[in-house]
Amino acid sequence: MTIVLTEHLTPVLSSRCFHLAGNGGLKGAVREVAANLSVHTFVFRTDVKRYYASINHGILMDIVGKYVQDDAVLRLMWGYLRRYVSDGGAFIDITQGISLGCPLSPLMGALFLKPLDDRMAALGCFYVRYQDDWVILAPTRWKLRKAIKATNQVMSELRVVKHPDKTVIGSVARGFDFLGYWFSPAGLGIARKTVERMVENMRRLYELGAPYERIVAYFQRWCRWVKGGISADLESAIVSLFVYGRSAIEFFL
Repeated sequence: MTIVLTEHLTPVLSSRCFHLAGNGGLKGAVREVAANLSVHTFVFRTDVKRYYASINHGILMDIVGKYVQDDAVLRLMWGYLRRYVSDGGAFIDITQGISLGCPLSPLMGALFLKPLDDRMAALGCFYVRYQDDWVILAPTRWKLRKAIKATNQVMSELRVVKHPDKTVIGSVARGFDFLGYWFSPAGLGIARKTVERMVENMRRLYELGAPYERIVAYFQRWCRWVKGGISADLESAIVSLFVYGRSAIEFFL
């Protein structure tokens, strides 16, 4: 189903949805935002609270039905959505949300927010989405307010809500995080939470008695992930790394 539906739905899905194969991935989204930061003044960055768990089956199937008319496929889709979970001998009927581990879920996650993609395209906003995490940049407050209003309308229609702790509305000059990186007029850096998570993982390895070589290997893999595919602002990213995590890194290494 994933293979067939990906081929069938890809032409109607937005190229601004970067988590889909061929659209650039996480690093492509980061590069796109970084390249357009200097020509915009205001930012709206948010994501959906408990995205997969909050997807309404009926709304999703209405969207699927616009592009898929085969009854056999639609029945299989309902089977994918209406599943049962065993919990201590009791079977729970899942009536909302999609499975985290299913290979079909990223495609359905992209399709469910297609109404948002379409509204942002109609408004002509700078817009980048990675699954349920997106950034809108605007040159004026008026255009930003218009984009926020349209976003709120679409989210109300889809019956999902913004994550209160991950929503940023304001000036680009103040900076914001997105997909593990920190964006500001000074250049691309690493988000504080990304470094803190790396330090915590290294501390956990140390406490579990992992050999020195394993801790070093983990840190080297993490640095390659930070650098991979970014190219333009690597120096500022490494500066951010030592600003936020230098003492802990020196302790381990």
